[in-house]
Amino acid sequence: MSSSNQGPQLIEKLKGRENYQDWRFALPTWLEYDDLWGCVIGTQQYVDDPRKVTKAKTRIILSLEPVNYVHVEECTTAKEVWEKLQAVFEDSGLTRKVNLLRTLVTTQLDKCKSVEEYVNIIIKTAHKLNGIGLRVPDDCIGTLLLAGLPEEYRPMIMGLENSGTAIMADFIKTKLLQEVKKT
Repeated sequence: MSSSNQGPQLIEKLKGRENYQDWRFALPTWLEYDDLWGCVIGTQQYVDDPRKVTKAKTRIILSLEPVNYVHVEECTTAKEVWEKLQAVFEDSGLTRKVNLLRTLVTTQLDKCKSVEEYVNIIIKTAHKLNGIGLRVPDDCIGTLLLAGLPEEYRPMIMGLENSGTAIMADFIKTKLLQEVKKT
């Protein structure tokens, strides 16, 4: 079996708004791998190739949960399918931004099942904000990871502050996960 036939198993199918950002990131990569992304962005040499357009459209539709077929039934090109899904699921309005920001600043480790869950919520929420055009700087993500920690992490935070180490998301994530393994 060729790798181009394995794509749907490699990316999560689009369920709805809850996984749209992840799907929107993964799908172009899959289409680029098979030289089909040009059909979506409207590159002339691709648009003029009906076989590629059909293949790209098929790939996009097969990456959807069946409940979402209704949104694209009338579309005839990969570009139309992509734009329709974008219109349906890409919520970049004020309410979405407020809700994501609220999640980002109110997530607390003691309200999560594990450190892994806590870290994933913060980082995924920051990526969702980035995806809708509200950039969250990496050092801010690192600081937010520290801000949601309970009091028993205070010595670690003070140690980081005194070390002069840059507070970056990946560094703090690694540090938190290492702390869990020590205990």
